[in-house]
Amino acid sequence: MILLKKSTSSLRRKRVLNLFFLVSINYSFLNAQQDSTNLDIASYITLDSFVVTASKNGFNIEDFIQMVQEDESFYIAFRNLRTESFTAFNDIKMYQKNNTLKTSYTSKTIQYYDGECRTMEYLDEETTGKFYKRKKNKKYKYYTAKMYDRLFFTHGKKCSKKDINANINLESESKGMEKYVSELKKLIFKPGKKVNIPIIGDKTAIFDKKMAKYYNYTISSNLYNDSIDCYVFTVQVKDEFQKNKKKTVIKNLETYFTKTDFQVIGRNYTLAYQGALFDFDIDIKIDLEKINDIYVPSFIQYDGWWKVPTKKLEKSKFTSHFSYE
Repeated sequence: MILLKKSTSSLRRKRVLNLFFLVSINYSFLNAQQDSTNLDIASYITLDSFVVTASKNGFNIEDFIQMVQEDESFYIAFRNLRTESFTAFNDIKMYQKNNTLKTSYTSKTIQYYDGECRTMEYLDEETTGKFYKRKKNKKYKYYTAKMYDRLFFTHGKKCSKKDINANINLESESKGMEKYVSELKKLIFKPGKKVNIPIIGDKTAIFDKKMAKYYNYTISSNLYNDSIDCYVFTVQVKDEFQKNKKKTVIKNLETYFTKTDFQVIGRNYTLAYQGALFDFDIDIKIDLEKINDIYVPSFIQYDGWWKVPTKKLEKSKFTSHFSYE
């Protein structure tokens, strides 16, 4: 097992032992003293035939759900981008409402990490259309591009100690853009948690009793990228609520856990909402891989649109490929 963080790894080791070596507990036979939230969600879960067999041989549904909710390894994998050398291929496209291409940006970037500091070199940059407000100082025209820069580009020299034991904290007291970046991280890295965004915050808490009635929860067995044996935890809006754009925010969420150590190695999201303050419909796919005994992102794809008051609709698609050599 990869030691991403002491508390995380020890917790995971404990749960792996629970899952595979404790007395067999079928998910329909629930222990009344266990956490009530996990029990409630477990009662909604559908298992495929392989997982049903696994549950009869020690796969504990309540432990698995708790691990899904508390897992921090996905965020740690992204944090590892700050302390690794890599090459990234960046492709951002902005579209008109009718899906015709408006403008684009492509580049190759190389991050160098040395002596606890990182710098980034920008190669082969190319734009079409009016991607920047002012190209001379690279002032972005689109908020999507600004967010991409904020999350994945390094300007100047940045130093941060490589500390696998650093506390994970996705809460923020900041305001403005920093606040929304923090809440976006929470939505992406710890799905199912309430986010501090007006109107939609409570609707992201997909494991709460209030939201559980809108979803189908399933645990299945499948190969990730046709090669890695995984448990797949899927949360999907029920058919009867698909047309209602205001009841839910997370429309579909798939998380892939390796069967060997329960590491998250991939997630697929569909996020959508239609309301007075926010309109958005976004698909996100993220892959992780293991490099030098740690997990890091290998591929990110974003495809969708969003609209907020006073801002023009932004419809975009971006992909990021990371290579660690």
